[in-house]
Amino acid sequence: MNKLMLIVAPLLLLLVGCTSAPEEKTSLEIVEVDIQFPESVDEAEEVAIKTFVTQGEEKVEDAQEVQIEIWNVEEGKENSVLVDAEHVGDGVYEVKYSFEAKGVYRVQSHVTARDLHVMPTKQLVVGDLSQEEIDAIVESVEENENHEEGDHGDHGHHH
Repeated sequence: MNKLMLIVAPLLLLLVGCTSAPEEKTSLEIVEVDIQFPESVDEAEEVAIKTFVTQGEEKVEDAQEVQIEIWNVEEGKENSVLVDAEHVGDGVYEVKYSFEAKGVYRVQSHVTARDLHVMPTKQLVVGDLSQEEIDAIVESVEENENHEEGDHGDHGHHH
């Protein structure tokens, strides 16, 4: 038994010594992204789309990449525009953009910061649309998306 202790004790000390090294400080807090734009937007009006990036209470000033992806929901995401955002300070990254036509748009922020990638999406209505028109557009698009997801056959579409 004493021989076993002579072998086990140094191994335990070695293991304890290896794991007590100071750990690198890594934050487990997620990166939060808040997309901000005016409540009403008219076609051909240039608007500022802001992405506010935080981690915990801290404003993220060192994001590796912030891009804004914009698409008209009726035209589909495959017709989106991707714009690099400019860091303007206080955790805010900004894009100026003019919407060509009225309609319902999706605005998705692609933020890479502190080894995390965050991609929230918000809806934006451009032009004077009634709530019924907005609902009809969104409903129609969602029906098409659901139909396409369920249809896996090859119909000769080659890209």
